[in-house]
Formats: sequence, C-alpha cells, structure tokens
Amino acid sequence: MKNKKIIYGIVGCGRVFPVHVDAIKKDKNSRLKAVFDIDRRAAEKAAKKYSCQAKGSLAELLSDPEIDVINICTPHHTHKNIILEVIKAGKYCICEKPLCLNKKEGEEIIKSKYYKNNVFVMFQNRFNPAMQFLSKAIKEDALGKIILCSVSLRWWRDDSYFMDEWHGSKKKVGGMLYNQASHVLDIMRKICGEPKSVKKVEASLRKNINIDDIYEGNIVFNNGTIGNVEVTTYAGYKDWEVSMFVIGEKGTIKIGGLSINNVEYVDVKNKNFAKMAPKYCEKIKTGYGNSHPRVISAFSEWLLGGKRHPDLVSAKEGVLSTMFFEKLYNGK
Repeated sequence: MKNKKIIYGIVGCGRVFPVHVDAIKKDKNSRLKAVFDIDRRAAEKAAKKYSCQAKGSLAELLSDPEIDVINICTPHHTHKNIILEVIKAGKYCICEKPLCLNKKEGEEIIKSKYYKNNVFVMFQNRFNPAMQFLSKAIKEDALGKIILCSVSLRWWRDDSYFMDEWHGSKKKVGGMLYNQASHVLDIMRKICGEPKSVKKVEASLRKNINIDDIYEGNIVFNNGTIGNVEVTTYAGYKDWEVSMFVIGEKGTIKIGGLSINNVEYVDVKNKNFAKMAPKYCEKIKTGYGNSHPRVISAFSEWLLGGKRHPDLVSAKEGVLSTMFFEKLYNGK
C-alpha cells in the first residue's frame, strides 16, 4: 500500500457507527477520512464530531482515491448491494455482520468479477481473548474430539428498539440469529463445522412486532458433534450473558460473560490451561465488546504487508455463517 496509514471511509452513521470510528482512531496504522449516510444531517453531525468529511453520496465516497477501505454499518438488507458497489470501485470492504441475508445474496458477492479476496465480515468476537483461549485449547488438542457444544444468548431489547424502519422487520434484519446471536453462532460453526440436521422451536412474545424473540435449536453436525442453541431478547430488562459450553473427550471449557469475554470454567488434563485462563478474561461495557479495534488493527497491518490474521473472516466464510443461520431457522 502506498499510504503510511490505511485510509477508511464509513457508510452508515447509526447505532454501531461510533464503535467503528473508535476502532479506527485507536489504531496507529489507520485513519478515518470520510463518512456517508442517506440522512445527510446525520453524516454532517458525525463528520463534525469526529473531525472527518461528510460525503453527499455513496458514489462520492467511493470515488475518493485516498480511501482504501469502506466499513459498512447499514441495515442488514442493504449490505449486499453496497458491497457490490464498494468492490466495483476497487476498495476493500469490512461489512458489519451479517454479510448477507441468504445464500443467493452471498453467491452474488463471491461470484462477482470484482471479488478478489477484498470483502470481510466484522465478526469481532473471534478476536476476544477468551475465544482465543478456546481456539488455542482446540488447536493444541486439550479438549480432544468435541462431543457437545451449547451456546446461549440471554439479552433484552425493549419494544422501542424494534420501532425504527428495520430492526422490527424480519425481512430486513433476518431475525435474532442474524443479529444479536450471529457472533456466537459464527464461532459455533467455526468450531463444530457444518450442520447435518436441525430441530427448532421459535416464539414471538411481543405484540404487533413481527420478529422472533425466543429460539431453541438442537443440531447434529456432520462430524457427529451435538449442538444446542438458546437465544432470546426477552430476558427480563437486562443483557445477562452470552456463553459457549464446549465438552470434549478430554475436557470441558465454558466461555461466558456479557458477550463471550470471560473464561468461566476449565477442566482439562493440561493444567497449564487452567492457570492461564485469568489472563484471557476482560471487562467490557456493552455487548459490542472490546474487539472492533483488534479487527481494524489486524486488517490494516495485513494491508500494509503483514501476515493475515486467521480470524479475519472472509466473504466466503461469511456466506457459510449466513447459510448456518438459514438452516437453523429452516429447522431441517
């Protein structure tokens, strides 16, 4: 790359936008140059607050020759079309989860003539120290063959959350599995592989809101691992936890906390893992966690000629996670 720093632009100045800005500003190799939002006043307000430019259109943002990477922070149903515009303009892309809403959209992205390993998904929780601990245990065979993987998300969203133009529309958001639970499910698929069969129960408890708020699923993966999924955004006025409990032939590890940020339980033959566990725990303030800056740092370092971090999630892998969400909802 010709720049001493990787230059970023952001599309969408909504709920997750400040998290991306903070991540870019924290990294020594990155700089935010410009933002765009269909709400021009929102873009101008953001530009003033964060000392960057507000572009008047997506085309104007994409035509800026200095910008290397576009971060997409828009509603889920807009992701695919924006991604295609970004890569057509010759930019790299980091898209907030999910990459897309179905397999068809995903194939449009990865089969585009402009797709050249230049699209990635913001699955930042893969970079959580607690998840790095679990990955290390699996890589070093501390758990042995995984027998059972259970994941839970117990959060709360009040009715007002669903009253904007997309959070309350399953057609636009995809549902809880594409939204709140996408991170832990992405990691579940990474660990367990692809699903063979699914049995599920869903419920929508909120009146006048057409979206799921309870999901229970039982999975058999192709490798024989059994999976359990429990997801709710109806958990009594508070975000309680996101957890992953992994049982292997050699031992057990539980990752928990507000957003899979703590190592809560370790029982393996290699006692060094138990001793290391506290070093892999961290405090977080929100469900977004602390790992957006880790993704941006790894991405910019890679573009500047460094080694690509294995947990930077490519579009091809992002499509597999979307297909996993689809199969969980289809229940087949």
